[in-house]
Amino acid sequence: MEETTRIPIKNIRIGFLTYGMHSTITGIGRYTIELTYALKARYPLDIVLISPYPDSPLSWYRDFPVYPVPTLRRLPSVLAFGSAMLSKAAHQLDLDILHDPCGIAPFFGRWPDRVRRIVTIHDAIPLHHPQYQPWLTRFVFGQVLPRMRDRTDAVITDSENARQDLLRELGYRPDQVAVTYPGVHMPSTEELQQWQAEGEATRRQWGIPSPYFLFVSAVSPRKNVPRLLEAFAQVKHIAPTVGLVLVGPSTPEMSSRISQMGDLGQSIFTLGYVDEPSLHRLYANAEAVVYPSLYEGFGLPALEAMAHGTPVITSNTSSLPEVMGNVGWLVDPTDMTALAQAMLAVLQNPQQRDQARVEGRQRAEAFSWQSTAAATWDVYQKVLANNASPPSRSGVPSRSAKTRR
Repeated sequence: MEETTRIPIKNIRIGFLTYGMHSTITGIGRYTIELTYALKARYPLDIVLISPYPDSPLSWYRDFPVYPVPTLRRLPSVLAFGSAMLSKAAHQLDLDILHDPCGIAPFFGRWPDRVRRIVTIHDAIPLHHPQYQPWLTRFVFGQVLPRMRDRTDAVITDSENARQDLLRELGYRPDQVAVTYPGVHMPSTEELQQWQAEGEATRRQWGIPSPYFLFVSAVSPRKNVPRLLEAFAQVKHIAPTVGLVLVGPSTPEMSSRISQMGDLGQSIFTLGYVDEPSLHRLYANAEAVVYPSLYEGFGLPALEAMAHGTPVITSNTSSLPEVMGNVGWLVDPTDMTALAQAMLAVLQNPQQRDQARVEGRQRAEAFSWQSTAAATWDVYQKVLANNASPPSRSGVPSRSAKTRR
């Protein structure tokens, strides 16, 4: 029987801009890292990190080829030089897709015809709360993103609520914007039991009482922490031994506010950044996570809490009902009495609290990084199918590409 010659399938080549992802990783950085690993594990593609940080200590940069662009360390430089430098990188690296997960879309100027351009815009926060945003962020949303509509092959966002905001506020076409929900790592039962067993030592480390409520996020006006403090004051009148733990970067104004609360302030603990093992233990031993944000593109702390089997009290606004489904407590974030009542319900109703723990774990299982990668892969396939001239290449970087491992 005559042997048929097999033509090898060439991997799709994707370049990821990693602006802002140096050493301290925020939500966008975590999304990008998890997505690249999940894509690499499952799909026939080659990923190159187009990085302003050749000196980064992150092991991530050792796990993928890196194309250094140190000029693009700051947002003004990305806006001024990013388009030209990324276009050059796309040409030298023989990319099929340039994916900007940072929500900037520096796609001005001339690009290779075959390169598809994708931007992840995680939320529409600068459109809803511009008064809390730096002027450069307002410039990106007010000037850059609207002008890049016709130069962007696809937009990815984190929730259907954010998608509707982007369609309405920035004028993207409905077929241009896709939702890919972020994922979460599900702790095993054994891990949860270990973290719970370590809870007492963790509380002693910071002097935290039991029970305690937990808030995880940077303190900013949008996160609605002042109302959380007022709701907590109502709870303390009925449950005087309860504490409140704030994890994430705070502000001098918030520290001053807490110090002015007298004895009540002694039950509020601002920990700042904590390491990952400590965060797991704080999640696993909290009575509930309280997250009364005024607006979220997704709301990762709520999902992380559910993955840890921790009840969640959060807002009935923006994307948070999408994340929560019918699990936990959804309240008006401007109603401090409703927020306090939900916190008391967690303390006073063990059966309802235990039900929220079980249902939260079940709900969190629907959000995996494998699912995020699958939805992103679908977007890649769609934009490549619209490319009139499919690529023909060797599948390895050209010799002129400045890559390293």
